[in-house]
Amino acid sequence: MQFKANLFLTVLAILVLALLVNLGYWQLNRAQEKQDILDLQSSRMDLKPVGLLGLELADKNLRYLPISVSGQIDMNRQILIDNQVRHGRAGYFVLAPIVLTSGEAILVNRGWVPLGFDRSVLPDIAAASKFVSMVGKLDHFPSVGIKLDGADELSAGWPAVTQVVDVKKVSHRLGYNVLPYQVLLNGDEPDGYDREWVPMKMGPEKHHGYAFQWFALATAWVVIYFVLTIKVGIKRE
Repeated sequence: MQFKANLFLTVLAILVLALLVNLGYWQLNRAQEKQDILDLQSSRMDLKPVGLLGLELADKNLRYLPISVSGQIDMNRQILIDNQVRHGRAGYFVLAPIVLTSGEAILVNRGWVPLGFDRSVLPDIAAASKFVSMVGKLDHFPSVGIKLDGADELSAGWPAVTQVVDVKKVSHRLGYNVLPYQVLLNGDEPDGYDREWVPMKMGPEKHHGYAFQWFALATAWVVIYFVLTIKVGIKRE
């Protein structure tokens, strides 16, 4: 038995090994990001709501902060975020613009409603009152893995349907400035729908499992490399 490295196999082995190891570390980084989100949500869960008008919403670190907001619902110009799956069923998130005393607005996520049998028939999302005072949590708008061209366009008519919220395009369509956060309406507030707010579709434990798989594949690849090079050495003797 003789170990004799083959240049082609060695280069291939190094490249594949680097790829597998990097994928493993990428999953570990994703796991840490998810854990940071869970920690942030937990640390702000019991905070008392603060007034929206006293916040600097250019700050990107306000996620999950409990807030209170008062204003007038622009009931006739609500927005539906399409392709939102809940319990295996497709539906929409319902965003209602709340016009503040400053003249700006923030989009309040009233929750999830199911898709009907006919896509051309949109759900009835009328609100019971025009002027509201409500409590919720600040959050980013839902994102997608791959953003397709036109995904952030608003459909004609109201409620307008979109797949991705672009604040600038929404502001242009509404005619007033929309703030860069949504408010997740608390479950005990009226005029809402299914509000089982889930911070993420995949927890950190899933990413740890994927990282283990990538590192296991890397180990297996090293074993395969040595087995192949040993066989090459035997054949050449």
